[in-house]
Amino acid sequence: MAIATEVFFILACIVNAVYFIWVSILWAFPKVLHTGKDYVPNDEAFEECNIFLIIPCMNEENVCEATIRNLLGHNIPNLRILAIDDASSDRTLEILKSIKDERLLIVERKKPNAQQGKGRALNHAYRYIVDYTKENNLNPARVYVGVFDADTYVQKSLLQKVATIMNDEPNCAMLQARVRIGTSTRDSILPLMQDIEFFSCINMMQNVREYTGTVGAAGNGQFSRLTAMMDLGDEPWSDCLLEDFDFSLRLLLRGWRTRLIQDERVYQQGVTNYRKFVKQRTRWAQGGLQSMKYLFQIARSRYLSLSGKIELIYFLFIPFVSFISLAVLLFCWFLTMFMSSPEGMINILYGLSWYENAILAIIILVLVYAPGFVFCFRYKKDTEIGLLNTILASFFMPIYNLMQIPASVTAVLRQLVGRKGWVKTEHKEVETE
Repeated sequence: MAIATEVFFILACIVNAVYFIWVSILWAFPKVLHTGKDYVPNDEAFEECNIFLIIPCMNEENVCEATIRNLLGHNIPNLRILAIDDASSDRTLEILKSIKDERLLIVERKKPNAQQGKGRALNHAYRYIVDYTKENNLNPARVYVGVFDADTYVQKSLLQKVATIMNDEPNCAMLQARVRIGTSTRDSILPLMQDIEFFSCINMMQNVREYTGTVGAAGNGQFSRLTAMMDLGDEPWSDCLLEDFDFSLRLLLRGWRTRLIQDERVYQQGVTNYRKFVKQRTRWAQGGLQSMKYLFQIARSRYLSLSGKIELIYFLFIPFVSFISLAVLLFCWFLTMFMSSPEGMINILYGLSWYENAILAIIILVLVYAPGFVFCFRYKKDTEIGLLNTILASFFMPIYNLMQIPASVTAVLRQLVGRKGWVKTEHKEVETE
C-alpha cells in the first residue's frame, strides 16, 4: 500500500508539474495589445469595407431585440446584420420582423433543414453573404464577417479596431475579441468563475497564441475575412461541436493568420444553472475530441511554426491531461484528509517525521491551489474585483475544476456511442459591461 501510494504521488507531481509549466508560460508572456498609433479606432477605417454581423437566433425572444438595437445604434456605415431564425418556437421571428431597419436582414430557416447545429446555420448565412457580395460587386477581401451570440453587448470601438487591423494586415483571416461575462449574472459564484476562466485563463492562453501564431476562434466576438472563408469552400463551418475552433484551425492549416484583440471585449451571459453548465461543457469537450482528427495535419503543416504545432497539439490533449490532473487532485485531497488523522498518517505515511509530513502537506496545498491563485490574481489585475473575493475565488477554483468532471466523462461516452447532437445554451437577457 505504501509503495503504491508513493508511486501515485510521484505521478501526481509529474502531471501537475506539466500543468505548472503551462501556467508559468501563460504568466510569463507579455500582453499583445493593439494600442499603438496604427490601431487608433476611427470612422475612416469603415470607408472601404463592408461588415456583416451574423447573429444565430433560435428561441432568443428574451435577448435578440436589445442586441440588434445595440449594434444598429452605433451608426456604422456599410453595416448589415444577418439574424438567423432557426425555426424558433417562440416569438423570435415576430420580434425580428418588428425591427424596421434596412440594415437588418432576416434569414429564415425551416425544418427539416433547421436546428441541425450552429455550424449549418452559420453556413446558411455565409452563402447569403457570398451571393450578396457578388450581386453588389463588393470586394470580398474587404468584406468582414462577425459572429455574435444573441445576448451580446458590443462597443463601437471593437468594430472600428477590426476594420483597422483587417485593412492593415491582408493575411489576417480571423480576429477574436476578448470575452467577458456581463454584470447581470457576475455576482453569482458560478458565472463569476466563468468570467475568471474566460477573461483571465483563456485570455492568457490566447495571448500566448499571439506569439505562436495559433489564436483560436471562440464563437462569440469572432470576425473573419470573406476571402479566407471562401478558401474553405461552400461550408466554412463544419458540424464539429466546437465549430469555432475547427473553423480557425482549418484557416491556420491553409496558411492564414489569426489574431487576438484583447483590449476590446464582448459581453455575454453566464450560465447560472449547474445542469446547463455541464451540458455546455460537454459540448465543448466533445468538440475538442472531434478535433483530434487534425493531429497529423498539424504535425505535417508547412505553415505552422514548431511552437505553434506544440501549442495546438497540447490544446487538443488538454481534455485528457485535465482528466488525469483532476484524478490526481482528488487523490491529493484524499491524502490531505488522511494526514489530518494521526491513524491515517501512521497507516499511509508511516516512517515520515513531522516536518517531512509538513513539507508534504505544503507541496499538496501548492499543487491544489497555486494555479487558481495565478489566474484569479491576474483577473484582479484586469478588473475591479476586491482582494477578499479574489482570495475566495482562488480557493474555489479547484472545486470549479472538479465540477467539470461530469462533462468530460459524458463527452467521452457520447463520442464513443456516436451521439453528436447540439445542446443549445439558453439566454435570458442581454449583458452589459
